[in-house]
Amino acid sequence: MTSRTAPKFRATLLAACAACAATPALAQDENREEDGTIVVTGSRIARSTFDSPAPVTTLGADDLQRRGVTNIAEAITELPSFRDTTGPQTQGFGSFNVGARIVNLRGLGVTRNLVLVNGRRFAPTTREGSVDLNFVPSILIERTEIVSGGASAAYGSDAITGVVNVILNENLEGLKLEADVGVSERGDGERYHAAAAFGTRVGDRGHFVIGGEWSKQEGIGNCFERDWCTPGAVVTNLGYAAGNGQPNYVRSNDNAGLNFNSGGVVTRGPYAGLLGTGGITFDANGDPVPFNVGSPSFALFQVGGDIVPAYIDANITVPVERYSVNAHFDYELSEGLTAFIDGTYGHVDGQLLQTSFFNTAIPIFADNPFIPDAIRNTFTNTAPPTGPASLTRPANNTAAFTMARLFNDLARGYSTSDADTYRITGGLEGEFGSGWNWNGYYQYSRTDRLQVVQDNLVVGAAVYPVTDPATIAQSNAYFYFAADAVVDPSTGQPTCRALLSDDPALRAAAQGCVPLNLFGENNYDPAAKDYIYGDLIEDIRLQQHVVAASVSGSLFEAPGGNVGIAFGAEYRIDKIDVTHDDLSNLYAYFQNFGADYNGKTEVIEGFAEVEVPLLADVPMAEALTFNAAIRQTHYQIDGFGSYLRTNVSNSFDATAWKLSANWEPTDWLRFRLSRSRDIRAPNFAELFLSSASAFSTISNPFQGGAGNNPSLLSGGSPFLRPEKADTWGAGAILSPGGALEGLRLSVDYFDITVKDYISSPPGGAQNIVNECFGGREAACALINDGTITTGDALTEVRNVSLNLEELRTTGFDFEAEYRSDLGGGNQLILRALATYVDELSTLSFGQLIDRSGQTGGSAGNASADWTANTFVTLVNPRFTATLQGRYIASGLLNALYTGPGQDGYGPTQRNSISDNSVPSRFYLNLFGTFNVGPNWEDGEGLQLFARINNLLDKDPPIVPEFQFPTNPVYFDTIGRYFTFGARARF
Repeated sequence: MTSRTAPKFRATLLAACAACAATPALAQDENREEDGTIVVTGSRIARSTFDSPAPVTTLGADDLQRRGVTNIAEAITELPSFRDTTGPQTQGFGSFNVGARIVNLRGLGVTRNLVLVNGRRFAPTTREGSVDLNFVPSILIERTEIVSGGASAAYGSDAITGVVNVILNENLEGLKLEADVGVSERGDGERYHAAAAFGTRVGDRGHFVIGGEWSKQEGIGNCFERDWCTPGAVVTNLGYAAGNGQPNYVRSNDNAGLNFNSGGVVTRGPYAGLLGTGGITFDANGDPVPFNVGSPSFALFQVGGDIVPAYIDANITVPVERYSVNAHFDYELSEGLTAFIDGTYGHVDGQLLQTSFFNTAIPIFADNPFIPDAIRNTFTNTAPPTGPASLTRPANNTAAFTMARLFNDLARGYSTSDADTYRITGGLEGEFGSGWNWNGYYQYSRTDRLQVVQDNLVVGAAVYPVTDPATIAQSNAYFYFAADAVVDPSTGQPTCRALLSDDPALRAAAQGCVPLNLFGENNYDPAAKDYIYGDLIEDIRLQQHVVAASVSGSLFEAPGGNVGIAFGAEYRIDKIDVTHDDLSNLYAYFQNFGADYNGKTEVIEGFAEVEVPLLADVPMAEALTFNAAIRQTHYQIDGFGSYLRTNVSNSFDATAWKLSANWEPTDWLRFRLSRSRDIRAPNFAELFLSSASAFSTISNPFQGGAGNNPSLLSGGSPFLRPEKADTWGAGAILSPGGALEGLRLSVDYFDITVKDYISSPPGGAQNIVNECFGGREAACALINDGTITTGDALTEVRNVSLNLEELRTTGFDFEAEYRSDLGGGNQLILRALATYVDELSTLSFGQLIDRSGQTGGSAGNASADWTANTFVTLVNPRFTATLQGRYIASGLLNALYTGPGQDGYGPTQRNSISDNSVPSRFYLNLFGTFNVGPNWEDGEGLQLFARINNLLDKDPPIVPEFQFPTNPVYFDTIGRYFTFGARARF
């Protein structure tokens, strides 16, 4: 279905359903309460799960235990509507929040779903405002409710795509113990886990529960430790427009890689053809040897020739150690009045050995003393390296040649992320009588996160050489100082050219410089290595204070039952303080996290919700219910940072609302309909993060395409407006009886359109300039002082966060469950979940990009069109066995490309690629439990469990991108993996 047909389809569907809405939950039997009610996430009015006004999928504790799940994020990200974009298996080429487990609903980003614990907002644990589920002990989880629909009216900002509400067991009595160990079939990736929980009554009125867990996961190195891994890349073909028979992008899955190495490679200029192979490299002695250039070869990659796999250093999984503890105490002060206190502490430590740094255009000047004689002897009109003239660079700073080099022989960056979270909540809850309830609480939380990148190359804020003294003093271009080696006339020994400069500012900036020999592996002075590398340090402190209160009850009797209402208010303060080392604040590292910033947000909001049962137990209306909710919010934001580097204040108001209806014409058929306006306020990183890149050449169309080197700023914008999402949900649930008793089916249509969505403009700085030249005023506002005319040079381009036009997704969710009693205490459970994504698009600067159907590349912002998850479970009084199947449909490598077999393909088209396909995958997982002794079902005893992930040891498809051979968001990279464990209850 195209984006053009979606609105028409929505209207047709709504007319056909009359009053249909979102899908019901298909909860496990163990999560149903026959004599009570559950406060379903997405609403503050108490009701059973099947009466919820929003689509809810429930993951129960028994279900998680049968599958051996020890981290709730693992089970959540397996659901077809989620993307596993942040986890140990998807962080092999990143360095932010290493080890975190962060959920991403609908593929719209980790900041657009809200995480709750026991119905209360869990404070952010990252600078981007997301929540790491590592901090929630799995042994205490009673169930998890996932609302796949807007819930901002009920719970506030961030709930654009839905809510994940983790419900912890606060009524546990007795002791629970658990331990397990896992290892891959190849003997690597070991994982150890242990957990314990204890609950007891305190007198006649109190109850105390405490639980915690520890887990350690060893990492798995680069993908070449697996047989399926092959060197692949997508290479640009410069001759495509001239019709050389190949498209613009040439993809090779097994014979492409980097066109440089750690010895140094020269493939441009007169010396590239010195040995007749199109390029030269340097051996262990620093002497030139042939380097075979592939075809095509451009920028970073080549097909064939002397390649180095681009992802030889990327991790399959990163090492992570975590531990957490949660305690709860409640006490009935009097009849109808209870006090409670909760406390949480968690620690996560992730490590990542990064891919090596590289540079594809290192300038080598003719007077560099490390140039091998075989090359130097070909120079003409060049002073000898020992003469005074050797200190005189050509007036135009022209290098003799440029070198491309990988720095594996010097160092690889080592990223660590240590996070500690503290949370304490205290409150009261009680009854007014006549069915009215109230509660209020105060919550304080704090997260301290330390992120370090050791051995980070110091390249400076500007590409050396620079001539302006003020720029030189701030450049800190240690690498370029060291690489620009000359001979000191006074000693006859190599030194750094900058140390001999007549300019005192340049000499001061280069103090401590040690000349660097880049010719051949391991020919450098260790002191030079120490000089050009540093340790990036980012220290983050997040704090949150929340005071909230709510009241719920029944107003009066309507034709269909009691009219329920809930209302309340919340006051919240969020703070962030981010500090860095001195070089980070100067943007001097090859990889930088930005400069210092801080921020404070004060939020005051009030909400109300009403549910009106219009009809009940009449023909064609077993039940007809209407629900409405509204939330009004005021934000006051103050902080320091962004590209402005100043203190800034901003404030705005936002309104969220939701309307929904439930119609049950018969006792076996139910329709639901929902329409909501949801909001997301900008997070601190989007507001105040400040970063800058090295000066890069930008083609300036205002000067006829001349190359300019403007300052390139990125990061936040302090005056962002909140995102506004319009969400439609329509669905139906079928629960037949008779011969089909135990079968339940549901289908839901979702349509989420986010206006003013927050992101940086697509295509980077060059696209901003191009769009401005084409007349787009919003792009011109990001260049220089906000204006640019014909003939002007580019001095500054701000590729910062903006409110862009539109982010949209549409599609269907399907869920089915069948339960059959086989007799003798045996039960068969069949369950299937599937999601079809028709559209996942962005509209920004007038450019529409739809990434539905893309399973290649970085698919955090893309989606397979079909994903499915199925379970077949046999439950016996002594054992359970579950077979899980997970399906990912075939897709595209990149939605921006067009390959053979696609409409519009032609090899001379700019977006043409030789192969744009990604095959489908189907994975099988097997889980089992066995009760030792007859008492497990009575709440005590010993249970053994085991799981085999990727039972058939299915290899992932080769989907080459810059630093990884496949897409770990969808495809398993570990292979067959075994877990064995035991549980005890007393």
